[in-house]
Amino acid sequence: MRKIGHYLGNIAGAILAFALYITLQLFYFTPQRIHLGNMRVFVTALVTVIILFVIAYLYRGQLKENNLWGFNESPHWDSSRVLTALIGFVLIIVSSAMMLKFVGGGVSENQESLNKIAEHNEGLFRIMVVFIAPFCEELIFRGMFFNIFFTKPTKINKWLGIAASGFLFAYMHDPTFSKFILVYWVLGIILAWVYMQTKDIRYSMLVHMCYNGMGFI
Repeated sequence: MRKIGHYLGNIAGAILAFALYITLQLFYFTPQRIHLGNMRVFVTALVTVIILFVIAYLYRGQLKENNLWGFNESPHWDSSRVLTALIGFVLIIVSSAMMLKFVGGGVSENQESLNKIAEHNEGLFRIMVVFIAPFCEELIFRGMFFNIFFTKPTKINKWLGIAASGFLFAYMHDPTFSKFILVYWVLGIILAWVYMQTKDIRYSMLVHMCYNGMGFI
């Protein structure tokens, strides 16, 4: 019974984290809907700090209760993991180009929506896409996902988890199941691989941030 309660609690934490992330997007993607006047910048910054702290706190709390994989343990930085992140970044750039070619090119519905948002709100949009989204998405789709569904450190759990985490990431970016879901799936798999290889969420966050940032160069 205690195990079930622990499991359900972790799921509830992940749902809360996702809901907070969606709420935060409103402040960056559609700030005109939130009438804050001269307080907009201050309130947006304050809400951002609070929500990011809560999501990170929920993730760390899960690790304290059960961390058989040894995620996020000190020391956090070393050359082998940096190399893994660099390989992941190269893989994600090459794979995205190859997969786009494979599905026949074009622009996904998700990307079209983001492009429209960017036209009206470029500054805040960039902050969300390059920094905040990777931070939240890695904690939820990689960190919390493995803490809930693939807690035992076995080879099969590692690779099943990588594939499943990648698919969840893809579905959240393309819930219509268009051809582009394959592109997002491969991207999600690579990010999950970086997380599982380094055992540290910082590295998949960095790869995710760098990849998203490439879109503005």
